[in-house]
Amino acid sequence: MNEIADGKVYTNTDKSLYLKISKDNFSAYLTIEDKGNMIDEKEISNLLSSVGVKNGLEEAIDYNIKREIIKEVGEPFLIALASVKKAEASIKYNFDIETCMKADQQYEMDELSQFEKVEKDQAIAEISSKEAQSFGADIFGNEVAMNGDSQINVEDIMGNNVHYSAETNQVLATEAGYPYLNHENKICVKSTFISQDIHDTSKTIYGNTTIDGVVSNSNLEIFGNLWVKGNVRGCNKGGIIVHGDVILDYSEDSNIYASGKISINKNARNSLIYANGIIEAEENSSISGGVIQSGERINVFTVGSPLNILTEVEIAIAPFLKEQIRITNKKLTQARNKVEIDEVLITSLVEKLKSLHSQFSSELERSHNTDPSKIIIKGEVFPNSNIRILKDILEISKEKHNIEISVIESGLEINEVDRI
Repeated sequence: MNEIADGKVYTNTDKSLYLKISKDNFSAYLTIEDKGNMIDEKEISNLLSSVGVKNGLEEAIDYNIKREIIKEVGEPFLIALASVKKAEASIKYNFDIETCMKADQQYEMDELSQFEKVEKDQAIAEISSKEAQSFGADIFGNEVAMNGDSQINVEDIMGNNVHYSAETNQVLATEAGYPYLNHENKICVKSTFISQDIHDTSKTIYGNTTIDGVVSNSNLEIFGNLWVKGNVRGCNKGGIIVHGDVILDYSEDSNIYASGKISINKNARNSLIYANGIIEAEENSSISGGVIQSGERINVFTVGSPLNILTEVEIAIAPFLKEQIRITNKKLTQARNKVEIDEVLITSLVEKLKSLHSQFSSELERSHNTDPSKIIIKGEVFPNSNIRILKDILEISKEKHNIEISVIESGLEINEVDRI
């Protein structure tokens, strides 16, 4: 047997057992390979003894039971865990590691509300550099005493959807979602969810969400991107608010607001569709009735209807931000008019409102320093369609094809473009 070294892997004679020792000698993981033979506890015990692992076995059992971790053939599982951990001495988690999500467990959409959530770029752990002193023994029974500054390799604690800020000594979420620790005690954020049809409900979801069906008569707020594979219909009260990008096939009688861009694959009818970013629609799609409003540019196919349904296509300054300001103002007014005043809520809404106004001021300043955007309509645009870019408005009085609308000194200019 070779001399024990950091990160070493050991195996038994027929290579049905693989034992990996962590670099700090504080944990060991065992993988059982399917060789067609029965593996008994004695054979595992013999491998541990031959390597010299004699501490932390009970701690590993408790850890696995608490997190409902099951041994699986071909997958590493914790077999030894020392009572001293350098990482824990210098990390402060900003979420409860006991009640957070369990690694690899599937959850229904309605179960998510029980877990702590984080937004993108939110700090979920603090790495401390203050002096620490810990005593204990590693998995080989060697006494450990750590003094002075705690040093950890941040890569050893970083899992999915997080990054480390050296400037603030924090672990930050790269996506909105739900923080948890994986089987290797690494910090992760669960940020991808799939749901079937959603009807007659109000939900707030943190993470990129795919709805593999219909959304109807519902209010949703998504902190992440949203992809709806079916229809969005009747969502016209609170509407669908997305702090990210949106992809959808159909929208009818609905309000959809996105901080990023919105892509329409087929049709949008009688809907309010606002995006800080680009609004684009696929070839042979149509937009009729309602308002589409982008903070950057619009590139769509058919606008309006042969029935002369009023349809408005607009470029404005940060429409999503303006809608957030409107909603927050409304919430603040309601909070101030309640019989029992919630000062904490009012303070948070006031701070949010200040932040939103600051963001809008930045967008306003940016708009003065960028070239005016164009609106491109590649198919037909029907009469009773109004085109607006900032303060300039153009009313379509007769049907046109393949047009570009841009800003000139005297207002809006419309050009019919030959496309191959």
